[in-house]
Amino acid sequence: MKVVIIDDHQIIIDGIEMLLGLEKNISILKTYTDAFDFLHELRAEEIHPDLILMDLMMPTINGFECAKILKRDFPGIKIIILSMNCDPKTVYELTEKVKIDGYLSKKISRQDLVKALKDVHLGYMHLSTEAETALKQFQSKVIDYPEIKLTLREKQIVKLMIDGCTNKEISTALFISESTVETHRKNIYRKTETHSVPKLIQAVADLDLLAE
Repeated sequence: MKVVIIDDHQIIIDGIEMLLGLEKNISILKTYTDAFDFLHELRAEEIHPDLILMDLMMPTINGFECAKILKRDFPGIKIIILSMNCDPKTVYELTEKVKIDGYLSKKISRQDLVKALKDVHLGYMHLSTEAETALKQFQSKVIDYPEIKLTLREKQIVKLMIDGCTNKEISTALFISESTVETHRKNIYRKTETHSVPKLIQAVADLDLLAE
């Protein structure tokens, strides 16, 4: 198994190389501190990895964007995210939408890391305990709100609410009456099961309610 490691902290790369150094079936092909350099060499066919072990938060191109590029242009390469960030929405979007092959917390042990690499190389999805908990948490939220669909007008009003506009300001901006704005506001809160702008902002972010 030929593995590439991408992390903007060299000390992390050194640590992973040390942890995997004794594994006979795992070869560290090359390491990078910038995903841009890796993608450049990959496109130039200078490197041919089986699996990418990659951090999420990186300069130039972050792990999320790099994973999307890889799955689009190089679907045969397996991807594991290794990150301190196990935010539920991030784990959900990367595993369910981008379709990465594994998501690991940097808190995992050497044994767990080796098992994850082997599982993913064999074609299985592998999540660390923390990532799996985060994914289930977000999946339950999506299941709880499967049918939320905002109309175009409601999306316009939500955007203005998030910007801090009052009903009067919204009515002026959209050329509708304040009573109509209030009706829309009540409908928005009812649909999203929220009762305040902060809760609404969270629901919008979690469920991508403003997506076109």
